[in-house]
Amino acid sequence: MTTKPSCEVVVAGGEVGAFGLWPDSSLQSLVLPVLAAALRDAGVQATQLEAAYVGNAFGGLMQGHETMLGQMLLPAAGIESIPVHNIKNACSSGADAMALAWSAVAYGQYDCVLVLGVEKMTHPERSRAMAVLASASDRQPTDAGRSVFMDLNAERAKNYMRRYGATPRHFALCAAKNRRHASLNPHAAVRTLMDADAILQDRMVLDPLTRAMCGGIADGAAAVVLVSGAFARRHGLHGPKVRASCVVSGQRQRSADAPSATARCGALAFAAAGLDPRDVSLAEVHDPTAPQEFIDIEDLGLCAPGQAFVLTESGHTQLGGRMPVNVSGGLTCRGHPVGATGVAQIVELSRQLSERAGPSQVSGARWGLAQMAGGLLGSDSAIACVHLLERA
Repeated sequence: MTTKPSCEVVVAGGEVGAFGLWPDSSLQSLVLPVLAAALRDAGVQATQLEAAYVGNAFGGLMQGHETMLGQMLLPAAGIESIPVHNIKNACSSGADAMALAWSAVAYGQYDCVLVLGVEKMTHPERSRAMAVLASASDRQPTDAGRSVFMDLNAERAKNYMRRYGATPRHFALCAAKNRRHASLNPHAAVRTLMDADAILQDRMVLDPLTRAMCGGIADGAAAVVLVSGAFARRHGLHGPKVRASCVVSGQRQRSADAPSATARCGALAFAAAGLDPRDVSLAEVHDPTAPQEFIDIEDLGLCAPGQAFVLTESGHTQLGGRMPVNVSGGLTCRGHPVGATGVAQIVELSRQLSERAGPSQVSGARWGLAQMAGGLLGSDSAIACVHLLERA
């Protein structure tokens, strides 16, 4: 950023729909109740919205809605005639929509905007979803009927074990933690508890990853309303402030010792917010598999390299711990409707920082971090997004 933002950005409210396998649902049926609830939660009328930012990664390939999805979905909710921006950026589609919406408010273009994320990944032909996911990478689809990202995550898990001495049991402990968190989230896709032993004994997907260490495909939607500080004061609205919203692209030829896209994005976000990673109260990170949670929080500087699995083993990343991670259940358990996930993270942090998170509440939470990484370029993510929110 070359200039500092001129306006405070407030998360006035939001909503997350139920994530899961909804084969009989349409994109519109996923979106409409979420939009109504998000506007109600924010205390904003549809007619007050000045622009909308819609994150969706695969609507073109899965449902044939390639170029104007937002304009097709929003009028049924009474949202029309305003600028609608459709954002496609792999797993970071919703997070990137959030970043663009934040920028528009922070630099004074709009006072009240909507961010919507939606995805429908279920399809009668399971192979369709696997092929579509491969389109978000520079790899070819596998012949094994699994996502190419499973191969990537297995590679990363093995590298992590070799480098730091972690074991599959540590990954299982992380997955068990996130299942406990998801059991408290009524909108999570996976709410059944499993202990580490059961997770280790689950069906092997790709060594060292068992099925219970991995997230699956899901459908769902999430939405938030962002307003300027001046708009919030005029209308008596309250919510946490977005202190940083950063996006970087990955590097295809990244050397082994060069920082990842997530690491570079996190450093930018902390610098923009004037914050130290040690100040973070809780984090929602991109964990398509359990080992990726360890890699993410280390890349973000939330702990030292090789210490994430130690923190998990000690209970520091669970509810009640020093720095809870993925209290929503994360991608592995809350679910990962690709375009919706980054927006759902903002809703979770907003509720935590407003002390409205119910049984998942992190006591005394002041700062929340959301991180998403999308697509694949070589060994790096194609895009990374990091947002930092502060309690009002």
